[in-house]
Amino acid sequence: MPIIRKILPIGGSQAITLPRSWLDCIERETGKRPTEVTIEVNGILKVSPVIEKRA
Repeated sequence: MPIIRKILPIGGSQAITLPRSWLDCIERETGKRPTEVTIEVNGILKVSPVIEKRA
């Protein structure tokens, strides 16, 4: 089921917020909380976490 988020005005741009539950899930799976995301736009907006690999 898709998660619906509002588009918020931020200065001269617009933004969406990420659900805390999504961030918590990624952190449980990887052991790290994402601080960046990648965004793909090709008719569909796809947001993916950027997770640094452990050394």
